[in-house]
Amino acid sequence: MIRELWEGVRRYFRRLDKGLLLLCTAALVFGCIVLYSEACAEFITLKRFKVQVLCAGVGICALLVLSAISYRFMAKVWFLHLPVTLGLVLLTFVGPASIVYKPDGSDDAAWLRFGGLSLQPSELLKFSFILTFALHLSRVRDEINKPLNVLLLCIHGALPCLLIFKQGDMGSALVFFFIFLCMIFVSGISYKYVFLGMGVIAAAAPLLWYSGLIPDYLKNRFLVLGDLENASLKEAYQQLVGRRILGSGQIFGKGLFSDDLTYVFALENDLVLAHVGQTLGFVGCAAVILLLTVICVKILVVARAAKDPLGCYICTGVFAMLLFQVIINVGMVLCVLPVVGITLPFFSQGGTSLVTTCLSMGLCMSVSSYSRAPRS
Repeated sequence: MIRELWEGVRRYFRRLDKGLLLLCTAALVFGCIVLYSEACAEFITLKRFKVQVLCAGVGICALLVLSAISYRFMAKVWFLHLPVTLGLVLLTFVGPASIVYKPDGSDDAAWLRFGGLSLQPSELLKFSFILTFALHLSRVRDEINKPLNVLLLCIHGALPCLLIFKQGDMGSALVFFFIFLCMIFVSGISYKYVFLGMGVIAAAAPLLWYSGLIPDYLKNRFLVLGDLENASLKEAYQQLVGRRILGSGQIFGKGLFSDDLTYVFALENDLVLAHVGQTLGFVGCAAVILLLTVICVKILVVARAAKDPLGCYICTGVFAMLLFQVIINVGMVLCVLPVVGITLPFFSQGGTSLVTTCLSMGLCMSVSSYSRAPRS
């Protein structure tokens, strides 16, 4: 019995993608160090830093557990995790005020609080959406270009986007949309549907803009990009200060524990890269972006080596989620994209986001592990 157990452990570590594990661990440690710097500067409380460290520990454990479970099994048991993640999102619409809440400075009540624990359900829904949509794509792969299948896939992709948009979280809705686009693109869909979709989006964009569905404060965040120096536009203040903080560290930064650090709202999540800039300078920012880029590239390598379309689709979904969040978050800090509340993976403060990122990486590591093992 002990010998069989030992052999099982050896097989697990032999199949484990140690490179991806090392990259994720490095990003988690780096992110915690950055947030500890903010805690020392009293930009965040020490309690929030400890919660982040706890979530990082939970995340790495979940990553290791998921890497040992077949991704095919996790996709097939969608009926176990989807009702939970979707139910939590729906609870933000109908839950009592004692549970549903809007954090200070947030534009939407998209969080739930259970005692001392708070979470953002839309983050967890990303995990279920990637799995269910990958399963959907793999089942219709041979007949994906039939109009009915395309329609059903679009409905599958639109439901979470519309639900999260209705919640008021435009940033997360855009993440879901980008995941949908990338996954359906690699599935072999005909270019005629791609061009048709582009035409529909181009036609719908102005209608959506003038329909009144987009709140004025969100419109202003787009409009101020052309006039950021206008101090009378309050929506520009956060980004302007964030950009100045980013550049204040110059090449090597002021140091993680300098006494000359500046704070602006959301420096710990939306604008965490600005804090990296002022403490570690251009070199630190380059290291963060390089590390996240290598992780994304590694996910693509795993996707290419996957033994079946399901594994490839799952990795594509995770890649799309990380890539889009990195691009938008960096764009927000550089003042070339509007602030839409998208966090920087592994680095931004936020336990639910961090755990979801680790769960998603666990899916990729499962694909990697089972691609190395003989197929049963």
